[in-house]
Amino acid sequence: MSLLDAWIVHCADPLGSQSPPPSRELAPRFADHLVDQAEAHGVLGALLKNFSGFEQDPGFAAARESARSRNRANAAFSALLARETDALLPDLKTVGAIVVKGATFARNLYPTPSLRSFSDIDILAPDRALSRLAEILSDRGFYLAESHKREFKWLSRANDRVMVEVQTDLVHPDSLHNAISLSCETIASSPYSPAAFLIVALVHGVGHQYERLQHVVDIRQAARNLPPADESAFEGLVQATNARLAAVSGLLLAGRLFDDARCRGIARGIGSTKLRELANFLVDRTVIMSTTDRRRAIFNWRRLVFRILLRHNVP
Repeated sequence: MSLLDAWIVHCADPLGSQSPPPSRELAPRFADHLVDQAEAHGVLGALLKNFSGFEQDPGFAAARESARSRNRANAAFSALLARETDALLPDLKTVGAIVVKGATFARNLYPTPSLRSFSDIDILAPDRALSRLAEILSDRGFYLAESHKREFKWLSRANDRVMVEVQTDLVHPDSLHNAISLSCETIASSPYSPAAFLIVALVHGVGHQYERLQHVVDIRQAARNLPPADESAFEGLVQATNARLAAVSGLLLAGRLFDDARCRGIARGIGSTKLRELANFLVDRTVIMSTTDRRRAIFNWRRLVFRILLRHNVP
């Protein structure tokens, strides 16, 4: 992992890192790249809060102001989406649909919502609710822009940056869905519980093969939020989704990146899985941090092999 990667990971913890900083300081000539990469990985708010160079080195002054401006814009757009989410909630409850990730994570897993930006509204809904949801969204000024298997994208007629993504399963492609599945029914009994947040964070991260560091931060925050008394409920969700390898590898990944004993402890509680060591090799901090720059092509094969492992999902 490069020095730039090391500093981004170190600063990504929304509560502030409990580990020592990298042994070498980052030179101001990397300031713009630092801000670009932190934003691409969804951790710009945490970088602003935790990067010591912004306060101690005048060479980072321009980058700090750029980061503040971008973070304000991201937070404002997330707040707009959160208001739209709140307006939708009463109707969603009538059809048994659930809001996942986005505003739900920002409000429940992070110390302040501005530390968890998001760019759309994600709804997990039962198949039987789709026709009624279409009416609800249409009445609120949305139109169906894209339709895929298990995924429907609705855009606001007033502002096409505002998107509602309706999903019948958090795992979309057949190639992975045949191994792992997280439908609305899976978490319907307690959709906004700590156990539900953690399984959603894990399945979402693995479904995207950890394209952003934010996915791993979500896992860590959800693990921090899981009381010991809820671990049995979480294990039940792991079994229901057939996501044992995904859960163990995701928790161990978060444990390695942030030296987090809680993530490692939950992973041990789930139990060992075959192929765990191979999964740990395939997806590491360098693979994750390479997804937003030219290194992606070099390491992408490891993410693809990891997806093959998940498809076989050997318990």
